[in-house]
Amino acid sequence: MAPKTEEERKNEEAASRRHARLDNAGILHMSANSGEVHEKVSILPGYEPNYSSCTFCLWEEDHTLGNALRWMLMKNPDVEYCGYSAPHPSEPKIHIRVQMYDGLSAVEALKKALAGLRDLFTTIDTKYAQSLKGGKYVREDDVDVHQVVADTLRSRGFGVEGDEMDESA
Repeated sequence: MAPKTEEERKNEEAASRRHARLDNAGILHMSANSGEVHEKVSILPGYEPNYSSCTFCLWEEDHTLGNALRWMLMKNPDVEYCGYSAPHPSEPKIHIRVQMYDGLSAVEALKKALAGLRDLFTTIDTKYAQSLKGGKYVREDDVDVHQVVADTLRSRGFGVEGDEMDESA
């Protein structure tokens, strides 16, 4: 076996770093860091010619969007079936399967569901901002947790770090 060139060694090190990098959720980002460019939304093979049944692949998404999108799609009375899955924890993508009644378009249903989620999130953001401006929320006093724990320990006869020791006992 011939010794590796400097370029081969650097490429292997870079690949190793890419495969070991963790994202915020702690999931290995192997496929996302492979250098491939993915469309945000794509239709996987096996769809109906009229797009009445499709499996969509959404890159860089997880259960947060998957469950909300599935819920929004199932609210549509024209949707016969909708389910989603995360194919593997190390792959930053989800698959959403949508089947429609009467040959209607799953693509249009997905667009409608995404628009509905955007509207819902916009409404939530607006109401939240109004509530903050109006002061319509419960205000709690800050509590020094360390002090509460120390007081509790002292009341039960335990010493606390920083207390002076009673040497007469």
